Amino acid sequence: RAAAVKQPPQQAPAQESAKPAGAPKPHSRPVLGAAPPPPEGANPEQAELAQALDTAARERGFEDAEAYAKYLEEQKGVKNEPDASMMEEPPLAPGIKKAPIYMPPGAYPGDRTKLGKAYDKEPPPEPPVKAAPDAGSDGGVTSTFVKQADVIGARPTDGNTVVYRLDGGEPARAEIGAGELPWALEQTFQRMKVGDIMDVVATGEHAFRDTEPVVPDTERRWRAELVAVEGRSRDKFQLDVSERIDLANTLRLRGNDMFKQGRLLRALDYYERGSRLMDVLEAEELGMPNMGGGKGCPPPSKAAIENNRRIWACQKPLLLNWALILMKRQNWREAERKCTEVLMDIEKENVKALFRRGQCNIHLGNPEQARSDLRRAAELDTSIAKEVEREMRRVEELQREADREDAGFAKKVVGELLQEPEPRAERGGEAARKPQDAPGNTFFDVLQSHNAAVDRDGTDDDTYRRQREQIYNHFLRGGGVSFGGKPPEDEGD
Repeated sequence: RAAAVKQPPQQAPAQESAKPAGAPKPHSRPVLGAAPPPPEGANPEQAELAQALDTAARERGFEDAEAYAKYLEEQKGVKNEPDASMMEEPPLAPGIKKAPIYMPPGAYPGDRTKLGKAYDKEPPPEPPVKAAPDAGSDGGVTSTFVKQADVIGARPTDGNTVVYRLDGGEPARAEIGAGELPWALEQTFQRMKVGDIMDVVATGEHAFRDTEPVVPDTERRWRAELVAVEGRSRDKFQLDVSERIDLANTLRLRGNDMFKQGRLLRALDYYERGSRLMDVLEAEELGMPNMGGGKGCPPPSKAAIENNRRIWACQKPLLLNWALILMKRQNWREAERKCTEVLMDIEKENVKALFRRGQCNIHLGNPEQARSDLRRAAELDTSIAKEVEREMRRVEELQREADREDAGFAKKVVGELLQEPEPRAERGGEAARKPQDAPGNTFFDVLQSHNAAVDRDGTDDDTYRRQREQIYNHFLRGGGVSFGGKPPEDEGD
């Protein structure tokens, strides 16, 4: 009887009062099956289309296509707001105020490793950068686009002939890289494509051709239009070794002419372009060494070995001249690298490279490296003895200045240790230790204190060695501190 009791029918809520956001979604509705057949006398094509739409709607749980269309209209008013939980940042580990912008491999927010702790600290201030020497006389280039062509085209490079128009005048032709154009226009055309128009302002060396004398404090302006690009560019990967060597030698000679005229930047540009042509070598050995005694591997190519020898011979004066220009520009770090490149890759006992690298190390504050290079240069070429002697006097002065600074540091470290109170025994009546036997006054305690100071101040290796040498000398001269005590035992990692 309880089962026969009729349950009151549930009244379905009206669609007009239902909230759009609460309407059942199609995938949550029961499938109603196929649509009923169309009424008699209906247009067969329209009836077939209506039945197909109703069937698709009923498969999604709607009575007919009209109900499904109404559902879609209601959903247009619902804003698809993102989930607030997805917008929240993940919680950081305890002790972390903010997540770093970048985490290196092996570090993560909140880890307690040495790498992670370093990122908990504020970044160290950047070291002050020395101002570059005044280069106002060298001038520069300022170029601004007036019009950019819609077409996509290649930009001219060395070897191409450009057809251009200046200030709306008649078209003219010039080869890129041949010195026929003012340096500023040559640089600007290599940034343009056909149809572009740019305003160019040039001062100093950039305002003149290679054949024109440079007039200081001169400013020149052009409105340049690139009309066409002709000819074949000089791509080093499409040239053979002989062609690259000939072109590099031509650029070196042009650089020499610019150097004699005092145009250092233009000479530097020629030397750099020539050096880039020589940075592609040929494969001398195609086989794998130490593999079965070389059986089945072709022998080294004599032609490739000879070509590489010619490439290095052409590269050497380019790098040396490049370094010389950098030294005159007071760019000692880059000049030292060019000299090292000659000594490491081409000729390990090149006199010019050794002498110039020694000069660079004087200005970089490396007296030991400067002394070694200068002495070796004097041994290889006795004709430069006077020049080497002059530079060695500068090295010794630099060394004395560094020794004075290091001696003051060593005296300070030892003095601080001597001023520490001597440890007294807790047992009454026991005599105090002698000052020379106090743990704080031993040689090894001074070394440990020096190591702590080095770690705290971030001292470089060269300064560390000089300071350590001053500490040794202080003890050897009898600095009033004992060598007693056993060295600290190794505590392991």
